[in-house]
Amino acid sequence: MLFTYKAKDKSGRIVEDVIQATDKKEVLAFLLAERLSPLSVKTLIQKKELFAKGISISEKAAFCRFMATMLRAGLPLPEAIDILRQEAQSKTMKQVLFDVSFSIRKGSTLFSVMSKYKTEFDAVFLTMIKAGEESGTLEQSFDYLAKQLLASYELSQKVKSSMMYPSVIILAMIASAIIMVAFVLPQMSKVFLTLNVELPAVTKFVLNTGKTIGENLTVTLSLFFFAMFVVIMLFVIRKTRAFLVSYIVKLPVISKVMDQLDTARFARTLSTLLRSGVPIMVALDVSSDVLKQPHLKKQAKEFSVGVAKGKSLAEILVAQKRSFPETMIQTIRAGEKTGSLEVVLDELASFYELEVDYSLKRATALIEPILMLLIGLAVGAMVILMITPIYSIVGGLEGGF
Repeated sequence: MLFTYKAKDKSGRIVEDVIQATDKKEVLAFLLAERLSPLSVKTLIQKKELFAKGISISEKAAFCRFMATMLRAGLPLPEAIDILRQEAQSKTMKQVLFDVSFSIRKGSTLFSVMSKYKTEFDAVFLTMIKAGEESGTLEQSFDYLAKQLLASYELSQKVKSSMMYPSVIILAMIASAIIMVAFVLPQMSKVFLTLNVELPAVTKFVLNTGKTIGENLTVTLSLFFFAMFVVIMLFVIRKTRAFLVSYIVKLPVISKVMDQLDTARFARTLSTLLRSGVPIMVALDVSSDVLKQPHLKKQAKEFSVGVAKGKSLAEILVAQKRSFPETMIQTIRAGEKTGSLEVVLDELASFYELEVDYSLKRATALIEPILMLLIGLAVGAMVILMITPIYSIVGGLEGGF
């Protein structure tokens, strides 16, 4: 196990480091043997908390950028890791860098240590680190990774910001509906149903529904939130998510955006891997993992097989149905002929990232009036549900005089 310790030396200076030991007693024995006064000893790698945060894309991008800068300046790898460990914001990143720093000093490679954290570092990250170490161009690998992660982060932020407005409106509509149906309507039902007035069938149905909900409010809300939980879990579980996504991505607007997103991701990742010196067959296998659409990912897994048989990437893409746009295929063909595949892929990624941005803006502009129409219909329906009983009762009371 790995432990971190703080201790005082003879001069009173605070010493902080990482040590590998079987338990805390062994760490204390080591400190006493080194004539250090222990202040604290903590287990470095602990079990993950249920809601522990991982390492964000922006933090990984910053880590790669600073690593590239420090290695390019001639700083040894362990020292660079130690500096960034002290500046790390998240607890997870600190723990990982503690382990990396300690293991590298013991003779391990950066790739072998980071491979233990596959939940935090994906196949693209690890493949580029391995290629950089083997070719002696680790600073370039970190530089390419920083750019790739930053581009990925910016793309995901564009998607999130575009979906923010529709999401807020839809949540507000759902919350308003819950308040009206679960709290307002039951109270109205208590008043109106006690009056001895003949009511229309629709009014009776609405009021009786409100009364039933009010009398079983806990059960009703429990069933609603359980249904919401089931829907969320359908998207969390991998098999059901893949099944649902396969249908969602076929919707007109969504299908176009998803195609552009996957094209941009694939081109950016493949370009970055090739620039780092990763063999094309390995790069194709790794790049296929970044695709989100199941049918496209399945097709991409066969790309490396075709390349191994001597085919060009453009020929393979032409043979595949519904894989990538014709523009991308022809550009890749030109890149292969001129020997600048990684360059054209980088340009393609930038192009399709801009297309995603434009498509999202157009989709948001289309969604806004639709949402306004839905809000108008919802408000109208609520007004009718609330006003109709009142008019019915007032009419019944007037008829009784």
